[in-house]
Amino acid sequence: MDLTSGTRATAATAVVVMLGGLGLTAHGVWREQATLSLAGVVLCMVALSLTVLAVVYHWVTDTSTERIALAAAQRQAQQERATHIAAKAQLENERARLYQDLAADRAADAQRLKAERASVEAEFEDARAKLVADSMEILASWFVNGKIQPPEGCTGNLIHFPKQTEERDREQAPMPRQQPDRPRAREHGVVGP
Repeated sequence: MDLTSGTRATAATAVVVMLGGLGLTAHGVWREQATLSLAGVVLCMVALSLTVLAVVYHWVTDTSTERIALAAAQRQAQQERATHIAAKAQLENERARLYQDLAADRAADAQRLKAERASVEAEFEDARAKLVADSMEILASWFVNGKIQPPEGCTGNLIHFPKQTEERDREQAPMPRQQPDRPRAREHGVVGP
């Protein structure tokens, strides 16, 4: 029992009073004096009361078990706090790593997209150039073979004036057809199809 100085003094006083009461009671019984015996018994009762009050006081005010439990709870809370801080730091590091990975993936995707776009545009331009060349070649062969004639000029006037009518008639006159057996022009020494 861990007693404070006041409790120790009370316990010492109770022991002294108890011993004095027992001695007085024994002396009163030995001398056959009832008043001394009664005074000794009263002193013993006072000593017992002091002892009981000291024990009850110590029992009420003793917080050692609670302090031990509080210290254990504080240690556990400190450990949980340290664990929480470590987990939070780890989470922040993981988040930073993920952001770096995402940025690297975005940059790689952008580079890949640029390369794919350039390749698709090149393919498209090649296909377009080939298609234009083929269509021009077909159109030229149709002109040469006489399958197609150049479009006739057409004006969209709603009110026809006499002078405009004569011009329109001259414009709509049939044009002579190209001769298919006419020699072709040579550019830079290359003969066309």
